Amino acid sequence: MAGVEIRQIVKRFGDVEVIHGINLDIRDGEFVVFVGPSGCGKSTLLRMIAGLESTTGGDILIGDTRVNELPPRARDIAMVFQDYALYPHKSVFENMAFGLRLRKTPEADIQARVKEAAAILRIDHLLERKPRQLSGGQRQRVAMGRSIVRNPKCFLFDEPLSNLDAQLRNEMRTEIKKLHARLGKTIIYVTHDQVEAMTLADRIAVLSGGRVMQYATPDEIYHRPAAKFVAGFTGSPAMNFLRGTLAAGAERFDAGTVQIVLPKSLSSAARARVGQAVELGIRPEDIAIAGDLQNYATATVAASVVVLEPLGAETLVTLRIGEQEVVCRTRPDVSAQPGQTVEARLRLDKLHLFDATNGVALRS
Repeated sequence: MAGVEIRQIVKRFGDVEVIHGINLDIRDGEFVVFVGPSGCGKSTLLRMIAGLESTTGGDILIGDTRVNELPPRARDIAMVFQDYALYPHKSVFENMAFGLRLRKTPEADIQARVKEAAAILRIDHLLERKPRQLSGGQRQRVAMGRSIVRNPKCFLFDEPLSNLDAQLRNEMRTEIKKLHARLGKTIIYVTHDQVEAMTLADRIAVLSGGRVMQYATPDEIYHRPAAKFVAGFTGSPAMNFLRGTLAAGAERFDAGTVQIVLPKSLSSAARARVGQAVELGIRPEDIAIAGDLQNYATATVAASVVVLEPLGAETLVTLRIGEQEVVCRTRPDVSAQPGQTVEARLRLDKLHLFDATNGVALRS
């Protein structure tokens, strides 16, 4: 096994710089997810680690070895692609054994490794089939098995579940989590799906515009986002934002008809920016109507119900507060109706402040 260090990595395509001096330290055996919207640089960064893309500047280390000039086959990594990349004319067994045969691995070792990997992935009954006889999820397991048999230092996954339907994605996500726990290998995983990132990762690197906006645990990413971009990218539904200014005196957030006295955790940040434009952030589960959140300190504001979205175990309620809308996550038996005026309670210890200009989180 081996950790991966990314030191001041830069990538340019012609005159266009797409990766801007990224630094990341990925520990041995850690599961790290690169997440962000299309075009943020996450796949380019992964391809540079794999050796499929050259670096313009900086260093990449796998273990203690600088690998910038090493070809992919010399880096002792295995990559699982979005499109499976299986040989259609070969059986599952031969697809999984192909890399070992290229390395002149003894036949007895090939048999043992392929059968062990197939048992781990629960595809040992499919070894004689061809890829066309498999479902999408089974094909992805074969692609993963082909990587496992090589026993690499590090696994790289490039959006491996994006071609699967929603139910199969959920199942495969669980399987990948189990696989990491069983193998204990370093995994670097690229996705645009924040649910995959939150459920799989030990740590998440949130990328935007070729820069790392935050690199932290899923819990910290969700509860202490470093920027509005991070807060808005994670969570389903994402964090709500109310635009306003910071009023003098009582450290109040002022959005015209809506004013909220801020908690002590945000008061010094508010005092330092009186009169400045900010955005107040709060997650849907931290807004309540119909008497919820009784055990927490809250701010109460008048709101009108815009629309209800029943989801079985819960209901999402869109509320209009002043001239702005937010989404509230509440219990399924909520009795509110569109057009009704209600009291919305905002949990004070879950409020976030962001600079309206650069989106940076403001903290005391």
